[in-house]
Amino acid sequence: MTWNVLTRALRGSAVLLCTLGAQAAAETAVETAASTFSTDLCEPIDKAAVADIPGAVSGFTGYASAPGMWLTEPEASALTGKRIAMSVMSLGHPYFQAIANHWETLAEKYDFELRVFDGRFDAGTVQRMVDDIISYAPDGVAFAPLDSAASVPQVKRMLDAGLKVVTYNVQPAEMVAPRVFANDFDGPRIVGCNLARYFQAKFPERDPVIGIVDQPELLQVQDRKNGFLYGFLSLMPEARVAQAVNGGGVIDKANAAASDLLQAHPDINVIFGINNDSSLGTVAALKAVGKYSDEWGALASVDGSEPIMGELGNPVSPLKAESGYGPYDFSLAAFNLLAATIEGEADETTQVVVGYPPIIPTEDGIESWLAQQYPR
Repeated sequence: MTWNVLTRALRGSAVLLCTLGAQAAAETAVETAASTFSTDLCEPIDKAAVADIPGAVSGFTGYASAPGMWLTEPEASALTGKRIAMSVMSLGHPYFQAIANHWETLAEKYDFELRVFDGRFDAGTVQRMVDDIISYAPDGVAFAPLDSAASVPQVKRMLDAGLKVVTYNVQPAEMVAPRVFANDFDGPRIVGCNLARYFQAKFPERDPVIGIVDQPELLQVQDRKNGFLYGFLSLMPEARVAQAVNGGGVIDKANAAASDLLQAHPDINVIFGINNDSSLGTVAALKAVGKYSDEWGALASVDGSEPIMGELGNPVSPLKAESGYGPYDFSLAAFNLLAATIEGEADETTQVVVGYPPIIPTEDGIESWLAQQYPR
C-alpha cells in the first residue's frame, strides 16, 4: 500500500512538473515575442528574396494623408443637426460593431441624427442598402464598400442623388469620393518583420514554411498578404511559401481553408491570416489537428479586434504578432472627413490615411489598445 501511494505521488509530481515546464516554456514564448517586438519597418537583408513580391496596389496617390486634424475630436462639427447615414460591412463583425458604437457616441456628443445600415457581408444586400440610403435622404453618408469595383457605381448613384459621401475601410476602384483607408501594405509588413524576429529567436534551428489564409478578391487584402511576405522574407529570405488559400475573411470558411492547408502541407509552421477571422479560423483548425501550441510555430494576423486579443495574450497560443486596424481611428477620421465634405473642404481626391500600429503582445500593450479602440 505504501509503495502504491508513493508511486501515485511520484506520478502526480511528474505531471505537475510537466505542467509547470509547459507553462514556463509558454511564458518564455511571450517574453520572446515582447523582446523581439518593434514598431519599425525592417529592411531586406537579401533584396532578391523580395524582388518578386508585388508592391502596394490599393493606394491611388501613395499613402500621403491630406493635412488636417482628422484624429482629433473637434469642439464643434458641421454634422450637428444633420441626418447622417453610416454603413458597415456587417454588424455581426466585432470591428464594425465597434465602428457603429463609436459613431453612436459621436452622434450623441455632437447632436446629429444617425442611422446605421448593415451590409451583412452580402453584395445583394449592399445594392439594396444603397437604395435605402438614397430614400433616407441624409445630409451625409459614411459608406463602407464591400467591393472595390462594385462600389464605384454605388457611390456614383448616391452622388447623383445629391448626397455628400465619403468612403472608409475599402477603397473604391476609382476616385469617386473622399476616402479613409489604412496603409494595408506597411502595416502587415511590420507584422511580418515582428513574426520573423520572433521565429528566429524561438526556433533558431527550423526553416520557416509559410501558409496564407487569404481573401484574393480584395485589393487591400493582397496588399496585406504581400506586405506580410515582404516583411517576413526581409529577415528570413530562406523562408518558403507553400500555398495561399481563400478563407473568405470569415471564421467558418477560414477554418475549412486552414484545415485543407494544414493537411496539404503538414510542414507549414508559419501562417498569416489576412484578418482576425482568418486567424481565428486557423486557430480552430490547429486545435482540431492537435497542433495548437506555441511550440507548433508562429501565427500572425492584422485587425486587432477584441476577440483576437485573447489569443495574443494567451501564453500557449501560436499567435505572436498582430497589427491593429483601429475602429476608433476609422470612425473619427471618417466623421471629420464627412464634416469637411459637407462644408465643401474635401473632394474626390482627398484621402485620409490612418495608422496601422503593431500591438505589443503584453498585458499592458493589449489593455492600452482595447481601452481606446474597443472601450466597454
